[in-house]
Amino acid sequence: MLVYFIGTGGSEGIPAHLCTCPTCNEARRFGFAQRKPSTLAVITENKKAVLFDVGTDIRDFLNVPLEAIFLTHWHHDHIYGLYKLRWMALETKLYAPEGHADALILNDPKNLRPNVIGPGQTIRIDSLKITPVKLNHEVETLGYLIEEDGKNVALLYDTKGLPEETKEFLEERAPLRLAIVDATYPPGTDDPYHNNVDEASKIGLSLAERTVLSHISHKNLPFLELVEYVRGRWGNRVLVAYDGMVFYV
Repeated sequence: MLVYFIGTGGSEGIPAHLCTCPTCNEARRFGFAQRKPSTLAVITENKKAVLFDVGTDIRDFLNVPLEAIFLTHWHHDHIYGLYKLRWMALETKLYAPEGHADALILNDPKNLRPNVIGPGQTIRIDSLKITPVKLNHEVETLGYLIEEDGKNVALLYDTKGLPEETKEFLEERAPLRLAIVDATYPPGTDDPYHNNVDEASKIGLSLAERTVLSHISHKNLPFLELVEYVRGRWGNRVLVAYDGMVFYV
């Protein structure tokens, strides 16, 4: 499978509007440091596309039929693009947790077909086996274990650490090929709902051969400094995601 990082930022994106912090200023100088809110696509071995979260309008980045859309949760930075996608010409299944669901999407879904899912409820889409897992966030939030042809990827944001049952579930399947982990904040920050870079890296290293840090806030280190920090601590076992990154699993 191919993992396509369409958006790798937090809710505000980078640069945040009118913000003059070092991270936002760097992003204005270097286009590769800019980030849209979290949006991820998986391209199967049969060249089918499955979308995980829709934090941005995807039409300029993924103009193909979608086999399905999965949401981690209903915070607006993870569903913004749905307001346009619901007008697409093809009926498309939408899988999401029940908690804090968006009324407009449920009551006027247009061509979206919403379905409620919960932890452990495995869905098969084309060649993928997708299993939701519980995460630690301020609203009901799901991560996903994505499996294809003996290879597996864990998508783990938004979260602060992992619930014990999720940790045990993933450890039983370790080593995963790839863990994509919420790394919203810089080293040393303690937030109740999101990991910092060190916390995210340790989660990934405990589960997977390679870890990719995503859901990066403008409050985090500037891109070039963040890459240098991560590489200095963990070498090539931990990578910093960027918009447009493609990872072959």
